[in-house]
Amino acid sequence: MAKATERFLLVAAESFHGAMPDGSIFLGRKGETIIWSDHPIAKTYPAWFTPLTATHETPGDAEPRIEQATAAPGEKRGA
Repeated sequence: MAKATERFLLVAAESFHGAMPDGSIFLGRKGETIIWSDHPIAKTYPAWFTPLTATHETPGDAEPRIEQATAAPGEKRGA
């Protein structure tokens, strides 16, 4: 069995337009168009894309991700 190739996200390095294998036109916008690395346009025009990197940190496990909606017993909400 063949080993699966790892997929990763790419972002357009420049604005562009290019032909898809079916003849349709693909429009890409610099910094906005995000596609998987195995997308046909990424395989045809790899120089138009760079790997997508995170631009912010995810809150750590110590920080609550969802605000508590109601007061706990004995706790007063608001001031």
